[in-house]
Amino acid sequence: MPLIVEEPNWKSVIDDAKQSVNQLILIVGPTGSGKSAMLENAASYNFTSINIGLDLSRKLMNLANESRVMDSEDIAISIIESKNPTRLAIDNTELLFEKPIQINPLTFLKKVSQRWLTIATWNGTTAKNKLIYGKQGCSKYEEFVYSEDDAFVVVPTLPILK
Repeated sequence: MPLIVEEPNWKSVIDDAKQSVNQLILIVGPTGSGKSAMLENAASYNFTSINIGLDLSRKLMNLANESRVMDSEDIAISIIESKNPTRLAIDNTELLFEKPIQINPLTFLKKVSQRWLTIATWNGTTAKNKLIYGKQGCSKYEEFVYSEDDAFVVVPTLPILK
């Protein structure tokens, strides 16, 4: 079950994440809630920062839609590998949710965090057993259910929805 940390002491949160299979810390909140500032603060603990939205969109912009679907995850991994990180801070993850990229963002971030201790932003909210992207009623609204077996850390910027 993901560990929810309301008031992050980054050293402690990082230590907790390092103990799990998915060495993943998600900073969750809506646009303007302070995710990037929180990420910047956490990244000061020797993390390599990547603006995945900007870097990935630059690589994908000249590809046909079919190539974007087939190659986007491999391209994203190659962007990360090119930075040669030991610890990874990923901001602007919204592009991972866009069509026609079709990457499952939670699956992708868990996969990345099995190789590198990872802190990433998540634009949305969290509920009991879900990470929610976007606002309900919006065409980009999506829910990602996690299980009791999932192990990662969630740092909400706002109170958790019940």
